[in-house]
Amino acid sequence: MGTQWASNFRMALYLFLVSSSFGFLQPFLPLYMEAAHISRAQIGVITGLGIGIALLVQPLLGRLSDRLDARRPFICLSALFAFFAYTAVPHARHYGEFLALVALGANGTMYLNAAGGVLIGRMVQKSKGGTAYAALRVWGSVGYIVTALVTGILVFRRAGAALDRAALGPVFQYGPVLFLVVAALAWTLPDSKSVTQDPEANTKAPLPPNLRRFLTAYFFYTFALYGASSFLSLFLKSLGAKGIMISAAFAVGVLVEVFVMRWSGRFSDQYGRRPALAISFLLLPIRLLLYVPATGPAWVFFVQALHGINFGIMGAVAVVFVNDLATDNTRGHAQARLFAVAGLATAVGPLLFGAIAQAYGLPMMFVAAAGIAVIGAALFMVGVQDSHPASESLADIAPTRLKRAVGWLDGPPHTTPK
Repeated sequence: MGTQWASNFRMALYLFLVSSSFGFLQPFLPLYMEAAHISRAQIGVITGLGIGIALLVQPLLGRLSDRLDARRPFICLSALFAFFAYTAVPHARHYGEFLALVALGANGTMYLNAAGGVLIGRMVQKSKGGTAYAALRVWGSVGYIVTALVTGILVFRRAGAALDRAALGPVFQYGPVLFLVVAALAWTLPDSKSVTQDPEANTKAPLPPNLRRFLTAYFFYTFALYGASSFLSLFLKSLGAKGIMISAAFAVGVLVEVFVMRWSGRFSDQYGRRPALAISFLLLPIRLLLYVPATGPAWVFFVQALHGINFGIMGAVAVVFVNDLATDNTRGHAQARLFAVAGLATAVGPLLFGAIAQAYGLPMMFVAAAGIAVIGAALFMVGVQDSHPASESLADIAPTRLKRAVGWLDGPPHTTPK
């Protein structure tokens, strides 16, 4: 019991620290680049190409960590890369310098996220993976809230009405210290070894067809969500929000996420991953359209609360869905694929939406994002089966008149083997 508690504590602390870093990066990195006279279209290109460059490395890291059956050294190095990249942001002066730093930093944070899913996947049984992962991942949400709010308060006190480079610079002087703590913590994380004798053969196994279909739908989901979210802080600023208001808008969604994530883990263990994921897929296009009529920050606060439902489900259940369909020796590669797909979508999304925002304005950008989200929802609903090894049917407990509709949450009417 003591050993298990210690392992859970270290993993919860790891997720707390990794997600904490996004508490200062997501709201304030776009604002810093705009303060450096980078246009919205250029911010989209920097964000997109930076992540795209990182994607060239992630599959290699996933395969190599599987082959060596070790993640601690890769976590440590990734955290150090992220530290040096984001610490150097205040010294960047030109477009190319921002691009290089964002690429290096994204490469680090992308692996840190993927490795967390792998380590937890090895710690828990598949049938209870949703509850176990959500119970630990929720501490990441807490870390995000704390960092976003503290950073917003400090920026507001320093900047007042101005959000210039001088005011935002300290965010990137002190925030990246979180990555140094992650690098040190890496060597204490539970990283159990595989019992399979031929890990190299397993890492060459093709991905299951159901996982490939899910990753395709997930691409469009992430394309829409994080492509548009790259410009959310700029949207808030255009509506009159200041430092603490911008942080609070991001934090309110994560606060809702804390409660939803615990529910989604338990729900997915009992009724399957697909019904929970379907809720997230179907909600996203509605949420993106709700940004369009915003006339002030308060409206955005309300819509951001829906992000808690989106990520409270997707942030936990997508990782568990992948773990369900992988083995110990392919889990690193499978999780790397999940985050590579997310990274590719997050790379392409800002390129397209930055151009739309520059030409037609931010509200039209959200309309375009909603259209992309509809494609992802359609692909998921008609093509992806559940991954849970022994879940109950949600349709069985639904009222008679709703059984057929609820049956779509359990699975598409015509399925193929998982």
